[in-house]
Parts: sequence; C-alpha cells; structure tokens
Amino acid sequence: MAKLSELSLYARFKWAVPVVPTVKKDEGFFSDPKPWDFEELVLELIEQMFVEIEEFFSKKNMPVEVAIYEIREVFDRLHVEMYSPHQEVYMIVEKYKKLSENLF
Repeated sequence: MAKLSELSLYARFKWAVPVVPTVKKDEGFFSDPKPWDFEELVLELIEQMFVEIEEFFSKKNMPVEVAIYEIREVFDRLHVEMYSPHQEVYMIVEKYKKLSENLF
C-alpha cells in the first residue's frame, strides 16, 4: 500500500481539497491553507474521517456536500475548518477531533 500523504488523500477524496475563497482586498483577509506535516497515524485518522463522511452521503444517495477550508493541529488536537449543511457531518468530524487528542 502506498504511503499516505496530503496529496494522496486529495487524489482519493477530491471533495476534500481545501476551498480557498476569493476575497477582495477591502473585504478582509483569508489565508491559503498550510501544507500538512502530520505523522502517519494522524493521516490514517483523517483518511478514516473522509471515508466515514463519504459513506454518510453514499448511504443517503447524495453528493458529498462539504467544503473544507483547512485541516491543522491546534492545541494538540485536529482542527477542521469546514462547512456542511448536514449536522451529521459535524458530528463525524467532532468524533475524529476527539480521537486525535491521543495522537499529538
């Protein structure tokens, strides 16, 4: 099996590629997401989270409705800046954020 990386996960889960909004100078500031520097176990956890999100939409016969802005580590846990109109997706992400506390 190929080694996991940010790019390999984006290749597999195209919907997870970070969304970078276009912001005019006078409308504020939005920075580009920083490249990941996660250990293999954290990448595996992110992969599991993506699989579970995809399965949620697949079971409902719906397209994946998630916009991810950035994934990073904050205070020794995974932090996911995202939007979805489905509360269940936030519950999935929260579960993996909690699981990540043991990995940093």
